[in-house]
Amino acid sequence: MRAFAPLSEPIIARLWTAMAVFTTGDELFRVALIWLAVETVGRDVGYLGALQSGAVLVGAMFGGALTAFLDQKRALTIYCIFGAACTVVPFLVWQFGTPAFLALAFTAVGVGSLRAQIEPTLQGNLPLLVKNRDVLFATNALLEGTRRLARVTGPMIAAALALVLAVHQIFVIHMLTLLIAGWLLLAVGAQFPEREPRDAGGFTLGLKILRDEPVLKRLLAVKTVTDGAWVIVIAHAFPVVVESSGAAWSLLGFDISGVAAYGFGIAVYGVANSCSTVAVGALPASLSLRRMLAGTTVMSAGLTLMAAAPLLAPPDQLLQYFYVAIGLCAFGSPFFDIPLTFHVQMSGGPGAPRAAASSVHRVRLVVSFGGIMLAGLISPTLFAAFGPGHTILVSGIVALAACAMGFWMLAPYQRSIK
Repeated sequence: MRAFAPLSEPIIARLWTAMAVFTTGDELFRVALIWLAVETVGRDVGYLGALQSGAVLVGAMFGGALTAFLDQKRALTIYCIFGAACTVVPFLVWQFGTPAFLALAFTAVGVGSLRAQIEPTLQGNLPLLVKNRDVLFATNALLEGTRRLARVTGPMIAAALALVLAVHQIFVIHMLTLLIAGWLLLAVGAQFPEREPRDAGGFTLGLKILRDEPVLKRLLAVKTVTDGAWVIVIAHAFPVVVESSGAAWSLLGFDISGVAAYGFGIAVYGVANSCSTVAVGALPASLSLRRMLAGTTVMSAGLTLMAAAPLLAPPDQLLQYFYVAIGLCAFGSPFFDIPLTFHVQMSGGPGAPRAAASSVHRVRLVVSFGGIMLAGLISPTLFAAFGPGHTILVSGIVALAACAMGFWMLAPYQRSIK
């Protein structure tokens, strides 16, 4: 099957294994971080998300210059070790001291900075490891699927661990996944070509390339808005509603509530996301703008429908309403995100150096996480003014409006993209 064909290459199989471990641990981290933040600061949890997004933004802008001295063949492993050192801090504070939001903030910044370096490094080198266009598209889908599958396995593991461990102890598991992933990535990095000169890439180069990429600029504008709406709804409003309402659901004799209810919702998202990713990966390499915009429109419609849970659902069915809308939301996003990654990798034209894709990806991170950071800053104000239910509704409508604007802005380019 086309979607899994890249795994026949040993280096891609090892990269896939490493990213499976890495992303599963990342989802454990996400669940533990958000839940401790909700318990610590309640509706102000958005500020933590904004802080982490700000770390990704700053790291993407300046990280290329600050990490240029690193050996590219070992850089991915070094980043993982750095993340492991950061993620153990909340465990130590909760285990041996007094719980403090500052510890969560420190770790959020550290892990955000880690992401800002790992993704551009991978995106810059992957087109050099996989030179066939169709295989590269399938590899993108495979790696995206790994991340999205982690949204199933990670929260399910987190929910299971929460039955036997305190939530803060999950950070130790995340630390171990980073160390294992770093070890696996040593062999992957050994296959990278020798690094280019220090001034060969970076955020500034990405901006220069985007001047001649009108389609990519417009796609990034749409994604900035929809990502911001996604964060307000999925990352902030959903756990706040679950925690504040005390919603529960009895499933197969198990009572799902609290952190388990939140983790189960993210797992539902991951199942739908993974199925959709496999479907996209089985398609020929394509940058169809209509397909991309249709996918993000479905995602935005799912966000809007999530408002039915807090606004219309009976108390004993609140979680079920959420889970159905989350599944719809998750199904649409890969149809936009995977071709967008492919578009970034192709930026700069045929034969562009590794620095081109890496630099444009840094710009992608900056604009995307700029929207996410803004969403994190305004979500507590929106919750206080309108309540989570109406905030979800408004966020979904804004995302749909961005999709409609995308159809209009990209209409002149539909026939020119192949």
